[in-house]
Amino acid sequence: MERKKTEDNGGPAANCYTLYLNDPKQTMAQATKFPKNYIRTTKYTVLTFIPKNLFEQFRRLSNFYFLCVLIIQLVPQISPLLPLTSILPLSFVLIITATKEALEDHARYKSDKKNNLEIYTTAREGHLESIFSQDIKVGDIIRIQNGQQIPADLVLLSSSHDEGICYVETSNLDGETNLKVRKALCDTNKLQTAEDIATLQGSIVYETPNERLYRFNGRILIQGKESIVHSLNHTMFLQRGSQLRNTKFIYGVCVYAGIDTKLFLNQQPPPSKFSTVEKLLNKLILFVFIFQIIVCLLSAVASAFYEDSKSEELPYLGDRTTPLSIFGVRNFFTYFILFNTMIPISLWVTLEMVKVGQAKFMEWDQNMTSKVLVPDPLTGTEVEVEKGCKAKTSNLNEDLGRIQHIFSDKTGTLTENVMKFCKCSIGLDIYDEKQNSGSLATTLEMCKSHGLINRGGGIQSFLRILSLCHTVISEIDENTGNITYQSQSPDELALVHTASNNGFVFLERKTDEILLRENGVDISYSLLAVLEFSSARRRMSVIVRTPENKIMLLTKGADMAISCRLAGAGSREKNPLHQETLNYLKNFSRDGYRTLMLAERELSVEEYTEWKHSFFQATTSIEGREEKVESVCELIEKDLTLIGTTAIEDKLQNQVPETIGYLLEAGLHIWVLTGDKQETAVNIGYSCRLFEPSMELIFINTETSEECGQILDRYIALLPPETTESDKGVVNYSEDDNVLNIATLQSGYGNKVVNVPDIIIPTLANEYGLVIDGHTLTFALCDHKEKFLRLGRACKSVICCRVTPLQKALVVRVVKQSEGKISLAIGDGANDVSMIQEAHVGVGIFGKEGTQAARASDYSIHQFQHLKRLLCVHGRYSYIRVSGLIQYSFYKNMSFTLCLLWYSFTNLFTGQTIFDSWIITFYNILFTSLPPFFYGLFEKDIDEESILENPSLYRRIQQLPVLSKKSFLIWNLSGLWHSLITFFGVELLFRSEIMNGQGMVAGIWSLGTLVSTASILTVNLRMCIEIKTWNIFSVGGILFSLIAYFIMVLLYAFFLPLSANMFDIFSTQLETAAYYLAIIIIIVVALIPDFCIKYYARQYYPKDVQILRERRNIKEIQMREFTSTSNPAA
Repeated sequence: MERKKTEDNGGPAANCYTLYLNDPKQTMAQATKFPKNYIRTTKYTVLTFIPKNLFEQFRRLSNFYFLCVLIIQLVPQISPLLPLTSILPLSFVLIITATKEALEDHARYKSDKKNNLEIYTTAREGHLESIFSQDIKVGDIIRIQNGQQIPADLVLLSSSHDEGICYVETSNLDGETNLKVRKALCDTNKLQTAEDIATLQGSIVYETPNERLYRFNGRILIQGKESIVHSLNHTMFLQRGSQLRNTKFIYGVCVYAGIDTKLFLNQQPPPSKFSTVEKLLNKLILFVFIFQIIVCLLSAVASAFYEDSKSEELPYLGDRTTPLSIFGVRNFFTYFILFNTMIPISLWVTLEMVKVGQAKFMEWDQNMTSKVLVPDPLTGTEVEVEKGCKAKTSNLNEDLGRIQHIFSDKTGTLTENVMKFCKCSIGLDIYDEKQNSGSLATTLEMCKSHGLINRGGGIQSFLRILSLCHTVISEIDENTGNITYQSQSPDELALVHTASNNGFVFLERKTDEILLRENGVDISYSLLAVLEFSSARRRMSVIVRTPENKIMLLTKGADMAISCRLAGAGSREKNPLHQETLNYLKNFSRDGYRTLMLAERELSVEEYTEWKHSFFQATTSIEGREEKVESVCELIEKDLTLIGTTAIEDKLQNQVPETIGYLLEAGLHIWVLTGDKQETAVNIGYSCRLFEPSMELIFINTETSEECGQILDRYIALLPPETTESDKGVVNYSEDDNVLNIATLQSGYGNKVVNVPDIIIPTLANEYGLVIDGHTLTFALCDHKEKFLRLGRACKSVICCRVTPLQKALVVRVVKQSEGKISLAIGDGANDVSMIQEAHVGVGIFGKEGTQAARASDYSIHQFQHLKRLLCVHGRYSYIRVSGLIQYSFYKNMSFTLCLLWYSFTNLFTGQTIFDSWIITFYNILFTSLPPFFYGLFEKDIDEESILENPSLYRRIQQLPVLSKKSFLIWNLSGLWHSLITFFGVELLFRSEIMNGQGMVAGIWSLGTLVSTASILTVNLRMCIEIKTWNIFSVGGILFSLIAYFIMVLLYAFFLPLSANMFDIFSTQLETAAYYLAIIIIIVVALIPDFCIKYYARQYYPKDVQILRERRNIKEIQMREFTSTSNPAA
């Protein structure tokens, strides 16, 4: 198969790689420089770690900002604070981040070292030699033992199996644990020893490296008495990272090594995603920075004014030696350093640690686990284990709490992807295999006994197509004789099992032969060609030679791909069964079944021979092979005879209807993007509660762009005008508005007017659902995007059927960019990867078709029902926690820093500080860091049960965001108020500056200590007001912060070497009762407005969450009372 004697086809080609078998000198002598097999995935080396890591960290705007502050602070004439106040916090942030990076990179280094030093066996000059993996070069012929990983990309030369077959597992590449079969060429499979390998002469020409895992195009020229060329494709290709299974040994020649391998090229990082909260935070930081600059400018101007007007009145300050302008500029930088703490330096480290903790809570959630089968590495058998959610990133935790659009695949995402053959049609007959298994075999026997040749021949052809046209792998147990089937496609498994149940048992596939057992008799079919399935072709065909010496083309595929290729397509006279079969397909689809159409054609020897030559030329081409092969396939896949159809059931996953119903009530728009037929998709839509019986469905199926635009205009004209954001997505009409007698209606876009006379609006339809097919979707997205989105917003749910993977990603991109709302895409297969990466948040499901989607996603789960907890519990909590953490962090720094501004009014804006440098240094690191950290990890505004019972709580978060510019301003105004009360309260209460009865006078450091004590106590107690759920961590964090502060000022008070300015100050204050009273008064006055505002809002404008929390508390009290009365003895 696919071989030809030739003189020239094996030579080098442009834009291709060429290697010479058993001739490394000639291979390496080419202009192409092949890399070695050494792999390095580490980001740093020992020499580059420090400079490169520092460069990476200072690319962050926040770190660069504090570096600038530090540089300015090193100038003693400018800085009022010790440089340590910036050095220590910045070093803390840099060290934490660098340590995390170093640990991650060291893990990569150990993995690289293990892979590079793995020992393999190579065949050289008739001998086997051991070699490290890193020393393998292109052209080396490697011997791989059973269980070994493939060290580089190889072309299979020979296998221990007689037919040249080997089995590989590619779970490291795509997550699929099912075995895949690879086949060596007959002409090279006879080379079973190193001596045999040494006799191989020739060359391989193949495509340059690319990242497409499942594509390899090349050709091999085998030199001997006659030169023979064979086509090479992915069935002979072994990727690095895959593992040899169930095969004693193989020989393969290295074609790609090191950085050229498919595995390495596919290890590119996924697209960077930033949460909407993080984007808003960057804007808020900019606002704070602008505010800081304005305050610094005003303070600098004020300092220059007082210096010019008051310096003569204060001779003890000395004469001014610098010009007034330079004095003002110097004081600007002084205040810039003094007020740099307005932006909390510890926020980013705290945020990162909190988000990692939140991600771990998702992974540890026992309510998001499922039992899955995984292979035991020791025994090879499958064992059942509990697996939960996997968070690939923690950057998007808070966005999970504000999702507004969900884009979902259907098969394997909403359904189980466990296929069961239920019904089929052959000719004019329908057979129900679900109710009566084996009905085809029974009918076939009846036809034979009654001489019904046509009917029996149709069933036989049907079963023959099922058992021959597939890519299933069979494994026969030598002890029991039982046959086990494996396939990447659950549909094919269902079809082969059905054929087996009806007497057509698939036994084995060889290089050029397929063995079947038909009604107990083993029959061999010569396999002449395989026309593989692709998403573009939507069909698969095989060409076989039957025992009767007939050449048959057997085809299965989507009805759209088969119908147009039938003999007499479109003619009812020439193809009378076609229309009836299409009716069967529609009925099957309405029942929710997945459908396929089967057809065949007998080929003449002359036609096949002529076509085979074209097919060989196409399959041996290097560039554009897929397009050429598809064109050649079109030549033979025509004038087909319709045999029948299949109907396969794919059940919904557990709790899918309940989950979708909850998410819809929570205010989310759900779009299902599927490749299924429209009838199947709509049926599933009703089954999973995406569509309600009372919902009016809008179907848009058109052939032209103009027609698509007209239909969109007609429906848009019926919609009420969009008002507020909260009204979008729901269309309401009064009972008296069922009939609109209008001559014309405005479409809502542009000035186009559409004539709509006497439009009847269904009485039951206050909500719409939209169904559109892939062909029409192309027009809608390209030519009528705004109209389509307008209609989509008005519909509660949307189903796009017959869509391609690229269309899925395009729909997500268009909606995401146009609507400006947070989107989530969820899927389970490789065809969902582009959609998952395009959305704001990508969720993958570990499916039957592998884990490509799970690997490409941001979060991965095992069942669709887990999406409810992921969004509405973990996502909602994460958003509330992160929002509170950010606002509190700025509030506490504003409350503390503004005290320095108010002090400037009493010292003529000289830039003097009242806080000791060490207190400023540890303010963010010790005194106020733990309360917001634990708030970000453990805060719950309401219990999980109430959230799962009330989807409106999730909707409320979307309508009234916790973090906004307005809420941020309110928090900072609170900080402004607390700073005013703290500073001026101390100033008012101790205006006399008398500390005790002995007449000791308070100075600047006494004032600063009292202000810092009041400020730190106030901001920590302010956190107490915010906490809704108390636990040991919340209490411990606040106590630790306060204890750490008091220990520090006590050490200052009793140990002179620590600070001469602070010595004996706090100890004296502890002996003065007035100070205790002052602290209490200041805290009470500062926090009274917060208490009053919260009390008023809770009492007169309670939020949903507060009402539900009160209800649950009342229920718990009643339950305790009931328990105590029913058990008086207890």
